[in-house]
Amino acid sequence: MTIIFTENDELNEELEKNIEGSRIAYYTKYLLEEKDADIVILTIQDNKFEFEKFLYELRKRNIRVILLLENEKQKETEIAIRLGIYDLVFGTFALSDVLKLVKNANNFSNIAEIYRKKYKVEVE
Repeated sequence: MTIIFTENDELNEELEKNIEGSRIAYYTKYLLEEKDADIVILTIQDNKFEFEKFLYELRKRNIRVILLLENEKQKETEIAIRLGIYDLVFGTFALSDVLKLVKNANNFSNIAEIYRKKYKVEVE
């Protein structure tokens, strides 16, 4: 089951309409208690949760996270990569970008360039 947890009501509704078996969440505790969730679509939400700890709890339960971020320079990008989250969507995006990720998860090669920049990895 896919759980949608963004602060954008319009986006939530569109995603729920287009993802079979999805559900919108309105509070963090629900996400941490839901036993059937295997994907969470998430945005950063100020003052709702401690970001790294929250992502850690989701990942510890093997929940795949699709993270919607403003840009790759945010500190949250680094946290996500450290926790093995490769389904990252940046900036202005089309609904189809998120729907594509729901069906086909990214792997490390999809975010390798972001990783290289963040961790200053020299490539020959």
